[in-house]
Amino acid sequence: MISFKTFFRARMARTFTVLFAVMLLLANLTVYLASSVQYARQTERQEASFVVMLEHMIVWEDDATITAFLEHYGHTHNVDLSYADADGIVRFQTASAPDGAEPIELESLDGEPLGTVSIGYRQSYYGSDLIYGLAFVNGVSALLFIIAMLILRRILNRQYGLLYEDLERIGQTDATFRFADMAAINERYTAALKAEAELKTIQAHYVRILAHDVKTPLTVIKVYLEGVKTGRLPFDAEINDELLAQVAEIEGMIPQFIEQDLRQVAIRQNVAPLINAHLARLSEVFLTKKIRVDLRVEDLELTVASVDMIRILEHLVFNSFYYSAPGGTITVTLDAVLKRLIVEDTGIGMSEETISRIRAGAYRGENATAYNQKGSGVGFQIVFEITARIGADIEIASTPGTGTKVTVWFDRHR
Repeated sequence: MISFKTFFRARMARTFTVLFAVMLLLANLTVYLASSVQYARQTERQEASFVVMLEHMIVWEDDATITAFLEHYGHTHNVDLSYADADGIVRFQTASAPDGAEPIELESLDGEPLGTVSIGYRQSYYGSDLIYGLAFVNGVSALLFIIAMLILRRILNRQYGLLYEDLERIGQTDATFRFADMAAINERYTAALKAEAELKTIQAHYVRILAHDVKTPLTVIKVYLEGVKTGRLPFDAEINDELLAQVAEIEGMIPQFIEQDLRQVAIRQNVAPLINAHLARLSEVFLTKKIRVDLRVEDLELTVASVDMIRILEHLVFNSFYYSAPGGTITVTLDAVLKRLIVEDTGIGMSEETISRIRAGAYRGENATAYNQKGSGVGFQIVFEITARIGADIEIASTPGTGTKVTVWFDRHR
């Protein structure tokens, strides 16, 4: 585990240094191999030309001219030379003998032996130039790398400072961030803190409710048990059933107390963000039928569980989606004044008889299968169950061939 500071200042510097060293090594190796091939070819051509010239001079020139030529060649090309005539007598040799060099046979145009010459390439001027050139390039590259690393270090230090400032702001609800990732983390973190605080509040509330509600059945149980103990009451089946009923009542209170998922707990919250976020996630689904969704969502605070609100919305919207022709429109309205949710579509619509049968139980109209063959008709039943449980009312108004309008009233008798 490392810190951001170590990552920015040490790890990245080490990584760039190793990367630069590897790239410089590969560049040097490439230049060296290419230059070696070029140097070998140049030396081969130069050597062939020298041998032809020397053979010509041995035939047509005197020893002084040959000696002057060999001295000039050895000096200008920085090589060691040794020339021996046809009798093996050394006629010329530089100050340093060409050790280990293979003698080259010299012949006239008629094939007559003229002697041998040995060439020692201790280090030519070309080789020296290559070494100096590589040393210069490497030196300049290293200097530029050091300058670049200093600049990079300064930039990284500044970015680390900005990141550290963002990290210090995490947990603040109204903070501004320079990095979008930090803003997203802060949003999730503050939301988690808020959810935790709300959950603790709800649990504390349930503890108070539980302590109050459990007291009554416990009192009843205590009275019966004391009566049985003192002999005032006989322990018969009726008392046993009453005790079991009181225990069952206490057991029914426990799930509310141990509930941990905040989304399944009814809390006071603004349901507009839930609706907007969920419909945004379904946007690609609507595109498959080119259905336009018209949102008219106002901020509305209700005491409802998030999962219940989403299930109501999802079932109503998917009904509109499945039973609408491609290119249709679904309008979702959240009215803060009248405290109602409206989902309206331009789909196939329903008759009054179909609506009555839907209210009686799971049912699908005769023409529904033409739009969605996999439906079961239980979607509305789920909506009916949730709205009844949270104390809401639901209205269905529909015209065959025109569309359907479903209104959920959260506080109709306000």
